[in-house]
Amino acid sequence: MAPKDIANQTALILNCLFKDEPKSSARTYKKSAKLVYPQGNAGLVSDGVEDDDSFDPVIIADQLRNIADQYNKDVLQPLMDQFVGQAQAAAGDQLAAMFSQTVDTLSKNWVSQGGDVRQEMCALKAATALGLYARKKCPELTASVRNAMAQFLNTRLAGWIVHQGGWGQVAAE
Repeated sequence: MAPKDIANQTALILNCLFKDEPKSSARTYKKSAKLVYPQGNAGLVSDGVEDDDSFDPVIIADQLRNIADQYNKDVLQPLMDQFVGQAQAAAGDQLAAMFSQTVDTLSKNWVSQGGDVRQEMCALKAATALGLYARKKCPELTASVRNAMAQFLNTRLAGWIVHQGGWGQVAAE
């Protein structure tokens, strides 16, 4: 699976993740995907590592929401509040850099609190938790936060996602 495919899949997942209703119907997504992408696979081509059926952005978004809920609020909440406060005054490029720095800090704290010891999974959990928290606290920043999250995932985690066998495998862990 080429990184470009991961980038396209990431965009689809983030669209589902940032929707207003937390648990969208997979049937609704598949119906809209067939209208937009008549070939039925949302324009994505698998190299055989991941089954076509294992990539469902609605299910993956729900799984990401679940892993984001696993953070220790007492430890990580102040860092996320600090990010939200600074993000409101930041421009797009600054917000993306701040997002990456905050995810790095959250990931390190996650590991020190006895969380998942795999650096990439900690980064994915932290990015998801931070993105959803920022969306909730500052809805006006949703598009900027989603872009910053996509940039982080595509530049920092795409290779790892491919190595794991794709989004379907990563989210199932």
